[in-house]
Amino acid sequence: MASKKPVEITQLFGQAGQSQQIHQLKSQVEELEAEITQRRANAFSPEEKTALEQQIESLTNQLAAQSGVHEIAINLIDRDPTQPRQTFPQSVIIERVESLRRQGQKNPIVLIPQPDGRYKLFDGELRWRSAPLAGMTTLKAVFLPIEDTLDSAVVFEGQLVTSIHSQKLHDLDLATALQRLIIHKYPDLKDEEDEIPSFLNAFINRLIRNKTLEDLALIKDADLTTQQQWLETADFKDISEQEIVSVLLGLQLNPVSINNNIFPLLKLAEDIKSVIRSVGLESSKARVLNKLSAIALRVDETEAVAIRTQITQQVMSEKLSLSQTRTLVKQTLLQHNSPDAKTKQDKQMEKTIKTIQSIDLKELEPTRLTELRQALTSKLQELETMI
Repeated sequence: MASKKPVEITQLFGQAGQSQQIHQLKSQVEELEAEITQRRANAFSPEEKTALEQQIESLTNQLAAQSGVHEIAINLIDRDPTQPRQTFPQSVIIERVESLRRQGQKNPIVLIPQPDGRYKLFDGELRWRSAPLAGMTTLKAVFLPIEDTLDSAVVFEGQLVTSIHSQKLHDLDLATALQRLIIHKYPDLKDEEDEIPSFLNAFINRLIRNKTLEDLALIKDADLTTQQQWLETADFKDISEQEIVSVLLGLQLNPVSINNNIFPLLKLAEDIKSVIRSVGLESSKARVLNKLSAIALRVDETEAVAIRTQITQQVMSEKLSLSQTRTLVKQTLLQHNSPDAKTKQDKQMEKTIKTIQSIDLKELEPTRLTELRQALTSKLQELETMI
């Protein structure tokens, strides 16, 4: 009897790739109100969310039909450090631990068999992290056919799709993953990785100026052929913009929402990103806390990090709402910008004086020495008139 032909990974995720994105669900009404205008285009009904979950379950069932469901020792399973989802708050793990204790493992995880007899996680890291805490030593698993896991870019895209649709991927993880996926698909952007959000923003602003932004909203849900035709005729300034938008539309993500809500998170301070990944701080609160920058606080970066850390801990420990967080941040900024606080210009002057004092004149070229003397002479003359 002929064996069944393995299901290709691109086929497995074809249907899910044509579904819309599910951003992290907000549990508080206030959070919803704060972002409802920007999120409205990506809103899902309970029926649609259920349908997406059923699609992911269907994909897993297809794999089970190919290779069966296996009991795999947890200590033989390794996480994939490059997978899109990097945020695993302790509260979510505790919740999953209790679920595993009460109801057991409902759905198998998806693994990629390795040549050394171990297994790499494709999907199911939350269950893998939680299972040992629930007293489990094995997990039910299905395997991706090895021939379908050789292209790391395809594997990563499959992980991203499942994460978006079934795991409530945090917006920061989504931003980072999209940036990586775009480079996977278009290596020519590798040296301009940090400029990807700027390219998208420039394109969106051009559509706004030309009053054609509504065209993008319509094309997001069009079939692949229609999308490709639009991509070939849209007002792109260069190929980089077209490549970025094509990836987003291929996942049926709204480029406007990605530009407004997702990519800006890449500019969050590293300490705030760390809090997101460790405790799952909401994106809306993270953006508010990020306003506590060194420039806004009129302090150096070291002190700014200390202040942000203190305020963030207060927000988390007291479970402050978004409006309360905004109030706390505003009060903190006012405190550091009060008449008693050093002004920004004072800070800059102190830094400038220290910089000048630290200059090693012996290391400067004659032309640079001449330029420095002219600049200092000009300022000295200005100073004499003011004293």
